[in-house]
Amino acid sequence: MFKKEGFTLVEVLIVIVIISILTTIAIASFKIYKTLTRNSIALYDLKNLINDELAYYSINQKFAPFSAEDVTQNGIIRVDGFEHKYLSKDIRAVAKVNGSYANFCTKHTYGDKIYAYQTENDMIYWKKSSIGYPLQDDDCPDATPNNDFVGWHTLAQKQ
Repeated sequence: MFKKEGFTLVEVLIVIVIISILTTIAIASFKIYKTLTRNSIALYDLKNLINDELAYYSINQKFAPFSAEDVTQNGIIRVDGFEHKYLSKDIRAVAKVNGSYANFCTKHTYGDKIYAYQTENDMIYWKKSSIGYPLQDDDCPDATPNNDFVGWHTLAQKQ
């Protein structure tokens, strides 16, 4: 009579299938959380940028416009006496200015949302974008006295 030791081939295959399914679920969840984290970083950087722009405005009575190309690899923006040093890695930002009206936009290149702030109504907006797509100047609407973010989702008033 044979004494059974170890596992059968079917048992080993079942364990491999179960581990494969669990790994697939874990990887998908990990990708979602990475995207959410990148979006949160873009929102955090937008709030820091807003504070610096409002401080600059209180001293100079004007906002500092800049394009996505004005952001250095180190996340520093230097234009017209305005300096912002705190953009995170892979964050791009744009500031569109028209007199006392301004719109600021940020996006993490590997996030899936563009965040924006409109000075005249003190609101933060967002819209979906593609992962891997860097923010371009045209993604941020020109500043006007009207609501420039029609079709965007309202996040909240800046706090």
